[in-house]
Amino acid sequence: MNPLNIFRISREERPCAVGALLLSLLLNTLFILRLHWLFTQTGFGPYKQVFEHDFHLAGYDPYAYFAVTEGESFYDPVRHPLLAWLLQPLHWLNSLLESLLDVNCVQYIMALLVMLSSVYSCVFLYRIMRQLVGIGHADSLLLTAWFFSMAYIMLSVIVPDHFTFSMMLLLLTILLTGKALKHAVDLPSWQWATLFLLTAGLTLSNGLKVLTACLFVRRSRFWHWRTLVGVAMVPTLVLVAVALWQQKTVVEPRSKAQQAEQQRKAEREEWRISRLSPEKQQLMRNRQARRQKVLEQQAAKKGKPLQDKGLLLWTDVSTSRWQSAYENMFGESIIFHSDHFLEDTLVHRPVFVTYTHPLFYAVEAIVVLLFLAGVWAGRRHRLLWLTLSMFAVDATIHLLLGFGINEIHIMAPHWLFLLPIAVAYLLHSIPHRIMVVRTVIAVLTLFLFSYNGYLLVSSQLS
Repeated sequence: MNPLNIFRISREERPCAVGALLLSLLLNTLFILRLHWLFTQTGFGPYKQVFEHDFHLAGYDPYAYFAVTEGESFYDPVRHPLLAWLLQPLHWLNSLLESLLDVNCVQYIMALLVMLSSVYSCVFLYRIMRQLVGIGHADSLLLTAWFFSMAYIMLSVIVPDHFTFSMMLLLLTILLTGKALKHAVDLPSWQWATLFLLTAGLTLSNGLKVLTACLFVRRSRFWHWRTLVGVAMVPTLVLVAVALWQQKTVVEPRSKAQQAEQQRKAEREEWRISRLSPEKQQLMRNRQARRQKVLEQQAAKKGKPLQDKGLLLWTDVSTSRWQSAYENMFGESIIFHSDHFLEDTLVHRPVFVTYTHPLFYAVEAIVVLLFLAGVWAGRRHRLLWLTLSMFAVDATIHLLLGFGINEIHIMAPHWLFLLPIAVAYLLHSIPHRIMVVRTVIAVLTLFLFSYNGYLLVSSQLS
């Protein structure tokens, strides 16, 4: 299996690729134009301050903009060990373009990368349903369009973050694994190791999904020492070494410098307050108290962790799982809430926002029923069980442990492709009733494109 052939787009796949390209081009154009004035004004900067102040997109971080602009990463090296390294060549390219054009080109560079990832995500998903599930060309196009009409998939095509890249790699993993299962062949260990290294390097937890895929293909041979060492242990040691190096040389020195700067600012503010009149001192104390209250309210949204240190600091045992499932995981991920639209949960958006009309809950219920019917229809197919096992990783991390549960919807590109793949098995299993399901999906797709698209486009034009 030539790994380069996977990136060749056939004539049959061109409508799918062109559709994804046009959608991502439209949304990225609007997104760039909305913030373009920041990059063309005289004396633009400092970059970090402007990015943090002006970039607000549903809780996604502008860390990629920092990395590409200044060559400095603010990603947690434990959760994203290779991301800063993979973005470094883009920093060199941006520096070259900025020296030639006297304009920061980070928006354009990231947009091109996100658009490319979106196109291949679309093509890979189409291939999974067309070549591996075995449904027709029209149905594969319909389900792919349905997938990209979902709220946080549509949003992912403009997010300058790692989520779209992770989505592409996960779909590539499913595609390669499905081909191996279908033809009873195996991937070379170096391909498994590369997939694991890249996928876990972008988001550590996604590496478990690649190892699960390898287990599906190799079965008992997965536990052979060559697989354990070559596919799992060596890449893991590389990731650990890179993460520890970044932690010691980048994160800890920066954290100490930030703490020292905060201490100096607090001391300067205390000195300034001490020179004011008693009335003004009380006014300043009240202002400090209000700021502290806002910080406490934001901290409360993170829920109660299992422990107050290490990775367990990111867990949450107090946020409602049931409400998270229907308002955010299968709600906001698929259908935008119009209230608090694209606000950051850790800033102004409440953890739970309700829909303004029962229709939206009805749509969500239809989507879940289609998904469950698809799981039942495909229950004997190992490819679907592979995809479900990938979803189980996210469900364990987010719903069970509560990692990122307060903003679980922004993780949608890591798992939401399960829905069209499951429904593809439903279409494959009921040829005598296929028009009914096909009509329901078509109506859902039109509704989601219209509703989600209107909110997203109008927000970029405002």
